[in-house]
Amino acid sequence: MRKFMQVLLLLAVIAAGVLAWVFIPSHETIGQKTLEQALNDDYSLVGHRIYSTDPDAGNRFGYFILATGQSIEEQEPFLVTSDQFIRMEQTGDNTLSVTVNGRIYQYHNDLWVPKSDGKLQHFLVSATANYVR
Repeated sequence: MRKFMQVLLLLAVIAAGVLAWVFIPSHETIGQKTLEQALNDDYSLVGHRIYSTDPDAGNRFGYFILATGQSIEEQEPFLVTSDQFIRMEQTGDNTLSVTVNGRIYQYHNDLWVPKSDGKLQHFLVSATANYVR
């Protein structure tokens, strides 16, 4: 009877481990800054490395448009890609064109960026993707 309880306990521990492995989500954290390029006097394009607990995630980089003096705390990147060296060209007052040679995981082209005074500035971003698998 005692061996039966030990085996049953071992099976419960293994089952709990498998369930935890399957259902615990991966987490991402923002790492070191990889790019900072001024757009004008008030805004800049900033890139950061993204670290993930998912072993299949690979290298990822997040790109933000930030107002001067603003941190990336509570900001979402408009572009998440495997390309560390994107090229950005300003095509108008609040329009940008980016060229990405890596895989794109997330992309938003219509951005509302908060200023330091609480107002929002509208940016439009077009992307050219040159990724070939």
